[in-house]
Amino acid sequence: MKNTITVLLFTVASFFSHAQLVQGEVKINEQSKAEITLKSNKIVNLYADFRDKKHQIHFVFTGIDIPQNSDKQEVVQFVFNTTVKKDGKVLGSLKRSPIPFFPGDMFMPVETFDFISILSNIQTNSNETISEIPKGNYEVILEAKPLGVKGEIQSARLFIKM
Repeated sequence: MKNTITVLLFTVASFFSHAQLVQGEVKINEQSKAEITLKSNKIVNLYADFRDKKHQIHFVFTGIDIPQNSDKQEVVQFVFNTTVKKDGKVLGSLKRSPIPFFPGDMFMPVETFDFISILSNIQTNSNETISEIPKGNYEVILEAKPLGVKGEIQSARLFIKM
């Protein structure tokens, strides 16, 4: 019985010591849940605030036994998912093609998740109402999913109020 437990423990330890694993998080303004109150219903102003770094998206991850590329650098591919809800109802979602990243932390451009596009296409905009969004409570969910390795990146939620 002792030998069986020893073999089992050794097998489990070996498995976990060679497991490819990533862990990390996406944050907005250094928070996993952030709230932004818009002064107007023009989503282009929110885009400008991200561009001017009044709000920032921060992506960080670490890894164990991450595969190396031909330059002997650890690289993980991520698929970025964005979901936008208004008053609890899903308005739209986007899934980006995989993008490779090195472990570490980086600030991401708002275009990586492209929720500005989803929000600005809620209604048909004429020249007079371009980038306007209807009043309401919006929730934006930002996710990063690793490909080819185990692990999880904690998603971020942005609550937009007007």
